[in-house]
Parts: sequence; structure tokens; C-alpha cells
Amino acid sequence: MGHLRYLQWRWTPIVSVQATIEVHGDISLSNLSRQLDQTNLNKEILQTTLEKHQEELVTRLCGERYARNPHRKYRRAGTALRTLVTRHGTIRIKVVKVRSLENGSIMRPLLLYLGVEPRRRIVDALVLESAEAATLLTIRDTKTIIEGLTKAKTIKHRIHGYVQRVGAYMDRERRKAAAEKVDLMYADGTKAHGNRGKKNEINVVVGKDLETGEKHLLALDVNKSWVETAGQVTATADVLVSDADRAMRNALLEKALSHQLCVNHGVKEVSIHLWRAELPKQERTVIRGRLRTILRTLRNSARKHLVDEDFERLRWRIDWTLGELRKLSQELAEEGLTGAARFTRNSANYMVTFARLAMKGVSVPDTNNLIERLMGEVAKRVKNRWMHWSTEGLENLLNILLVRYCDRRLYASLKQKYYKDEEAVINVKVT
Repeated sequence: MGHLRYLQWRWTPIVSVQATIEVHGDISLSNLSRQLDQTNLNKEILQTTLEKHQEELVTRLCGERYARNPHRKYRRAGTALRTLVTRHGTIRIKVVKVRSLENGSIMRPLLLYLGVEPRRRIVDALVLESAEAATLLTIRDTKTIIEGLTKAKTIKHRIHGYVQRVGAYMDRERRKAAAEKVDLMYADGTKAHGNRGKKNEINVVVGKDLETGEKHLLALDVNKSWVETAGQVTATADVLVSDADRAMRNALLEKALSHQLCVNHGVKEVSIHLWRAELPKQERTVIRGRLRTILRTLRNSARKHLVDEDFERLRWRIDWTLGELRKLSQELAEEGLTGAARFTRNSANYMVTFARLAMKGVSVPDTNNLIERLMGEVAKRVKNRWMHWSTEGLENLLNILLVRYCDRRLYASLKQKYYKDEEAVINVKVT
């Protein structure tokens, strides 16, 4: 592979394309646009650029055609017709082969420079765009879109392979760029249909920087325990915001200083305990409304005192809230509703963490709406009834989707890196 050193230069070709456009009679803007699209001008520019670039590469290696040079290390070895599928359509180009005079090996300088692997027709940009589209559409719909874009036939299995390749790349690279410190850590889990009637368990951990508002995907696992998922997290946080999943909380509290139980999930969990105890719906509604009022009062008070900095009054409100929760727990226990009573008593301190931090001038949400919205994106793509996912396939697709959703700046840089950042700068002049 020593000959590759001769290919490492930046090259700035200037391609001059002459185009003559004649318009006869009246024409609408949409019709004009369609007519120009049918000329395949982008494809012609791309093909011309590649041909000129190839000639430059080969000349640098082999010298001018028919020139005598006793010190040359390479010579031309014929051509081969090669088809490349790009986002501008399918192009066919005669690829020049070059033979090494030192060891007799043959290479194709243009394909090496472009990073196109042997026997491969699809360029990296189209691979990435296909995988990205597959996170928004079904594989079948993605196939239709890509075929319309490239005017070339493709198959669903090929797009599925693109998702696996790009997803594994995103997973590997985002772990290298993992955040070391975040203010808030959100965690949640959900399910998706698997093969043979099984369910896939999806675990997601997201971090947020309160100063910049940036989000970071800290961990993503499919069909792993929360202990294994927590092992992915290299960052530390001030607060973990989550629902009442005990396994999740216990696994991640090593990474956070405190825990805020989402108050909406707290109310929901009490309601589930009441339902399991077969309490009539009307009575469940009354208890749920009472608990919600207690927590909303505290939330409103925290917001008010963050502004006026009357923290003594906020301290009183926290004590009042804990007292009301203890009172509610005792009443539930006396009614024989032990599950709801135990949960209310054990979770009371976790539901007021946001107010305690407000006393230090720190604004922390009392709900996990941020990750609930993220899980909505997951559900929109993977939780349709007819979809069945393998563990690896689901994880790779979610890596692309969630890196893009959580951190657009990181996603853009990873895309650029995937495109092989050392690209030629091309100035195109249309005359």
C-alpha cells in the first residue's frame, strides 16, 4: 500500500461547462424547472469533473501519455467501464488502470482517491442518505425515494445493509465523542415488536447542558439490562430525571448526585396501584386530583420564588408538600390501599428535588418531558404493529435516528467525517 502516498494532495479543478438553453413560447416556472432537470446537467458536470480529475491523477503517477521517463514507477494498464450510482443519477465512466512497475500490482487511482471499494457501485453519500431516509420512512418507501432520485434500481436488502453500516458507524463515533459532564440526565425505556412474538426492550439515556441547551445521547441499548446500559454512560450529572422504574434509577444514580421523579409519572403510578386494588374509577379520580394539586402547588411556588428569591417561603412550601404527601399516604394505608400508600411515602422526597434545587437558584424540570418527546420519535418509526425488529437492526437504526435528534452538530460532523473530510474543492463555472 506504499503507493498510496502519491495520492495525498488537495486538487482544485475548474470545470467549464457550456450550456445553451432555448425557450420557445410561453412556459411556466415549474415546467421550466422540470425541463432543466431532464437535461441531467448535474450528472454531466459530475462526470466531466471525474474524468478531468482522473486524467490529472494518472498524469501525476505515470507522466504524460507516450512520454519517455526511465524513472517512472507506474504505467497505464488500460481502462475498464465502471458504473457509479450517485444522488445525481447513474454515471458510467472509463476508469484508467495503473500498474506498479515495482511489484506488478494494478490499482485504479480515481477509485482509490474517491474511496470507492472494489465491486461497489454506490457512493458513500448515497449510502448515508439512504440510511438517513430509512429512519424517517419504511424501507419500502425509502427504496421508492432513492430510485426516484438516482434513476437506478435498488433493493430493500441493500438499503437495510446501509442502515446497519451507518448505524454501527454512528454508534462507534458517538461513543468516542461522549460528553463528560452534563447538568441533567434523562432516562427512559420502551418496547418494540421483535421476531417470533418477542418484545425488544429499548433503553435510552440523554444528557442536557443547561447553559447551552445542547442534548447528548449518552447511552442506547436494545435488550440489555439497565446495569449494562449504565456502563455506557461516561458522563456525570447533577440530577437524574426519570419515571418510577426502580431498576433504571438504581443503575443510574451512581452517575448523578440526586434524582427527580417525574411528577406526572408519580401521579400515574399511584393511579395504577389504585386500579390494581380495584378502587372505583370515581374514587381514583378524586385521589389522583388531590395528589396532582399538591405537586402543582409546589411547582408554581418554586417558579415564583426562583424569581423573587424568597427561599424561606419556598422552604416552608416544601415542608408543607411533604406533610401533605405523608397525610395522603396515611389515609391510603387506613383504607387498605397499601401499594399506593407505600409508593407515595417512599417517593415523596424524589418528587420535591426540583424545589430543593430551586432554593439554590437552580432551575430543574419536575417532569421528564424531554425524553418522552424523544421516545415519541422512536415510537413513530419503530412501533407500528406490522414491524418486527432484530436486536442489531433496531439498535443500528436508532443510533442514526437518536444521534441526529439529540445532537445535530455532532451528527453533521459525523456525516462530514463519513464523507471522508479530505475532499477535493471543485469550482464549477457554467458559461
